[in-house]
Order: sequence, then C-alpha cells, then structure tokens
Amino acid sequence: MGKLLCASLLILWIQADWVNSQQKNGDQQQVKQHSPSLSVQEGGISILNCNYSNSLFDYFAWYKKYPAKGPEFLISISSVKVKNQDERFTVFLNVSAKHLSLHISASQPGDSALYFCAASAQCSPGTCTLYTNLQLGPRQPLLWGLRLGGTQTRFHLHTAVREGVLQSR
Repeated sequence: MGKLLCASLLILWIQADWVNSQQKNGDQQQVKQHSPSLSVQEGGISILNCNYSNSLFDYFAWYKKYPAKGPEFLISISSVKVKNQDERFTVFLNVSAKHLSLHISASQPGDSALYFCAASAQCSPGTCTLYTNLQLGPRQPLLWGLRLGGTQTRFHLHTAVREGVLQSR
C-alpha cells in the first residue's frame, strides 16, 4: 500500500501596476515591478523585483497593506548598502542595474497583501529637485501618500490541500 501524499501549495498571484512621478520637463521617473505572477510552496521564499529609472534615488523602502488598513513599513535600504535583513524580510539593492528585490522567507498565508516598492532621493538645497505629482495607473485610485511612486503588487493567496495530489487553483 502506497502512502498518500498530503501537501499544501501556496500560490501568490501578483498584479503589478506602477505609479509615475512627473517632473516639470516632462520626463517620467518610474519605479515598477515586472513579474506578473509568483507561485511558491508555503514555507518557501517569495521574491519581488523592482526597477527604477532615476539615478538620484538613494533610499528604497518596501511596504505592505492589508485591506481596510493603512500601509505598514516592512524594510528599507540606502544606496550605500547592498543587503539589509530584518527577520523574514531581506532587501537586496544593485545600484548599477537600478534594481532591488524583496525576499520573504518562510512564506505564509498572512503574507497575502498589497506590496509597495518606494524610492526617494535625499537632497540638499540646490542639488536636486523632485516633484511628487503622482499619476496613478488605471486600476489604483490612491497611493496613501508614499513619495515618488512605487510598485503596487497585489498578492491573491490561494491554498489547496488534497491527499495524493499537489493542486493549484
């Protein structure tokens, strides 16, 4: 008699939109996320990627938001570091590639939320000017005051447990 396999599959669906920050000269500075979906087993590592186009950005933060609640700060990194870790969250930054990623270890159902990748520049008078005239993508009505755009990644969590078969929905 064979053993029945009981497994739990955690599937995270990512909906990526972006927010543009307009400068006076018409150039758009964007922070955006590219992955359309992510599927990991419960307990696995979730990786969210974010790219930015403004080389003046030197501070990066990740936030998550649960429905009907305000955004919650997760972790940040400055341009002088390549890695920052806080419990299950690790952020990696590659300044030359203008790329950062958030790694969530031991993924769990409670990780299902709306995630923001945000970037900003620390400026002294006369060194740079940043404008926060945010233009939202068509599906997102509000950015809750985060500066200079950010990636909005919605995780739709589905778990399926079935004997003998690892199943996804």
